[in-house]
Amino acid sequence: MLISADSHVVEPGDLWTERLPAHLQDRAPRAVQDPTNHHWYLVDARGVRGVDLTLSRTADMTTAEVDAALAADPDADVGALGGSDAVARLRDLWRDDTVADVLYPTAGLSVLQLDDLELQDACCRAYNDWLVELCAVDAERLLGLAMIQTNDIERGVAELERTRAAGLRGAIIWTAPPEGDSFFDPDYEPLWAAAASLAMPISLHILAGKRADIRRYGSDLLGTFYAGFESRQEMHRSVCELIAAGVFERHPDLRVVAAEGGIEYAANLERRLDFSYRSFWHKFSELTMLPSEYFRRNVYLTYMTDPLGLNNLRFTGADHFMWSSDYPHMAAVWPESHAAIERDAEEVGGLDEETIHKLTVGNVARLYGIDVDRVARPSPVLGAVATVAAP
Repeated sequence: MLISADSHVVEPGDLWTERLPAHLQDRAPRAVQDPTNHHWYLVDARGVRGVDLTLSRTADMTTAEVDAALAADPDADVGALGGSDAVARLRDLWRDDTVADVLYPTAGLSVLQLDDLELQDACCRAYNDWLVELCAVDAERLLGLAMIQTNDIERGVAELERTRAAGLRGAIIWTAPPEGDSFFDPDYEPLWAAAASLAMPISLHILAGKRADIRRYGSDLLGTFYAGFESRQEMHRSVCELIAAGVFERHPDLRVVAAEGGIEYAANLERRLDFSYRSFWHKFSELTMLPSEYFRRNVYLTYMTDPLGLNNLRFTGADHFMWSSDYPHMAAVWPESHAAIERDAEEVGGLDEETIHKLTVGNVARLYGIDVDRVARPSPVLGAVATVAAP
C-alpha cells in the first residue's frame, strides 16, 4: 500500500477561458495545439508558450511513443486520462497499489508566477473551484491543494478559508517571493496563522517561484541549464528563511511541504543551518531550538527516487520525508511504483519495513489526516471493477 504525497492534475485546456469572468477571458491562459508535433501547450495572452500539457500526462510512455501516436492521429487522446478525470485516476492509482493521492497543479504552477494580479487571483479561484469538484468524487483519496496567491495576503487568507470549507486539504503558494521580498516579511503573518489554525499545510513546489527565471527553460542551453538547479535553490532558500525568520517559533502548528525537490540536500542543510546559527546569527534570533529541529518538526520534503537522500537517513531520520509518484507526468514512477521503491532501497543496502512505511504511507497520512484503514479499501466509485482487480 502506498500514498503519493506529490502527484499532479493536468488542467483542462479551456479551464480558465471557460471559468474566468468575462472581462478577463481574453487574458486567460489556454491550451493551443502545435501544428507540427500536435502537442498541446499552455499559452498566455501574449502567445508565449509554457508547459507541454501533452507530455504532462504521459506516465509510462516515451516521447517517441507519444509522437508516433500523434503522427498517426493528431486528435488522439494520448496518455493517462487521470490528469483531469477523477474516476480514471482512482482506477490507475488502484492498479499501482496507491490508495490516496495529494494533488498539485501542472499548468497552475505558472499562474503563481503571474504579474497580472487581478488575473492571478481570478485564475487561482477558478482552478480551486474546478479542483473541489474533481476531489469531491472521492475526497478521502483525492486530496487537493488550493492555489493561493500571496500578492494580497488578505485575499489569500480569505481564499484559504473558503477552500478549506469546500474540502481542500492544503495549499500551494509561490515557491519564493520576487527579489526584494522574502519570507522574513511580517506581511505573511496572517497567512501562516490561518494555515496553522486551519490545519492546512502550505506547499512550495519547484518551478513556481519568482526568483528563478524559468522562462527560457527548454529553449536554449543557458536557460535550461540554470533553471535545472535554480528552481530547487530558491526552494531551499525559502525553507531556510521560514526557519530563520522565526515563523515556526511563532506558529509551531504550521506545516510546510518542500515538494519535488528531493531529500538529498536535507543532511547538508541541517548541518549548515545549525553551524551558521551557533556561529553567527543566534544573537539576533528569537529561536528557542536549533534550526534543524524546526526543519524536522515543521518542514516535510517529497521525493520520487532519491538513493542519495535515503543513504543519509542515518543523519536525518525519516520522519519528515514523503515518497511521491508524480502521476501522471512523464517522470512518474507509475505504474511500477513498488519496483522503483525497491530499487532505491537495494541501492542503499536495504531499508527496514518501518522506515519504508514511514516514507510511503505513515508520514503523509499523519500530515494530512488520512484514515489509512478506510482508504486501503477500494474507492466506492470503482465498485466491482476494483474488487476484481485489487492489487
